[in-house]
Amino acid sequence: RIALKYSRAIVDAIHNGELKNAEYTTYPVFGLEIPKAVTGVPSEVLNPATAWQGTPETYKATVDKLAALFNKNFAKYADQATEDVIAAGPKL
Repeated sequence: RIALKYSRAIVDAIHNGELKNAEYTTYPVFGLEIPKAVTGVPSEVLNPATAWQGTPETYKATVDKLAALFNKNFAKYADQATEDVIAAGPKL
């Protein structure tokens, strides 16, 4: 979770085109693109790894667990998905 004011700033950045021109970093395991900066949002809030309040070990364990749960659930529907969709899933 993040503060509502940061969520609003991110939505504003979407609407005003800021994110279209932003620099991104790829989030490992899930392959998501995370903006490196958004006006009004501390950079550490944008990246779950830096926002994590536990240890690096518990962070990695939590990410791995979430990815495994996603993959397990998605397996029920994989026969209905294209190869591109399947390839976009978490990589453990």
